[in-house]
Amino acid sequence: MDTTGNTLPKVPHQDHETKSDTLTNPTRIKIKQTVPDVPKLPISNIRQELINMQMLSWHIVSNIHNTITMIQKNHAQYLSSLSNTYRDCHRLLEIDEEIRVAKNRKQEDQAMQRLEEKTLQLVHLMEQIKSSKTMDQLSVIEDKLRALEKPDEEIDTDVPPVQLRTSKQMVHMVKPVPEQIQFDPQSAHPNLVLSPDFKQVRFEPTLKIPKGTPQCFEPGLYILGTPGFKSGRHYWEVNVGNKSNWIIGVVKESVERKGIWELNSSNGYWVLRKHADNVYYGIGNTCEIICNFSPMRIGVCMDLFKSQLVFYDASTTDVIHQMSLCFVKETLHPFFCPGVPMREDDWCPLTICV
Repeated sequence: MDTTGNTLPKVPHQDHETKSDTLTNPTRIKIKQTVPDVPKLPISNIRQELINMQMLSWHIVSNIHNTITMIQKNHAQYLSSLSNTYRDCHRLLEIDEEIRVAKNRKQEDQAMQRLEEKTLQLVHLMEQIKSSKTMDQLSVIEDKLRALEKPDEEIDTDVPPVQLRTSKQMVHMVKPVPEQIQFDPQSAHPNLVLSPDFKQVRFEPTLKIPKGTPQCFEPGLYILGTPGFKSGRHYWEVNVGNKSNWIIGVVKESVERKGIWELNSSNGYWVLRKHADNVYYGIGNTCEIICNFSPMRIGVCMDLFKSQLVFYDASTTDVIHQMSLCFVKETLHPFFCPGVPMREDDWCPLTICV
């Protein structure tokens, strides 16, 4: 009753909470005599189900133990590799090493925390198994156990191709050897002009070719790199300067060259696109907006062993974006778009670094 003496209406939401409580706490379930009892399995069948649930529980415990061991092993291997890499230039790179170790330690701590939480959930479910008496209760517990059986996210322990933050004194030590890539003139849009060594491409408003060839891109302002790759691990760098817009990535050799197509993995494109100052898009299976980067030199690492494409700020070794190349079986070519000139800097060429 309220302060005026009137009877307050019942809140339906409270009934909902009561039902929820009875589902999560079997000891509070009340069965009225007028309602038929839930069919019960013979004691022998329930005992066998309990044994099966306990076996599944111990299987998950074993998986958790193996995962913890693997995390610790990977962390040790990562630290060992990192120590060897920094051996000859430790003084200059001490701060960078600490950052990388701290980042990996944070990943390890997060993974361990997730596994501890999973272990606590598992212990709780094992207690519920012992007190379960009906098939419905066992079915609910089994669903929860199956959810716990899913593998956790792996910790990234791969050393990037640009392994260290560089200085002028040790560029020769830490830079990977880039692939000998050049622009493919047969694929160039008619408004794209190449340097004599095929290492630079820029936009030219006046058509140099009266009509495009069958191999060239039209109307897209695109050009391929050559050679293409079907296996292995490959790295190249592109100087983009201060251009306001450009596109860099890889494409399938069979990609359509005529017509307007969306740049996504369904059409054979995996690219990083600069749309405006400090606005970038990583486009593959999804389209993700990337901010807080302003690189003048882009490193591209295509690892076909791991089906992975990674874009780096080649000057700082920071990862800009990475995407999956899963299920790609054909040859992939480097892909470029120097962009449409919007300001003076945009007239500068896009350059493949050597």
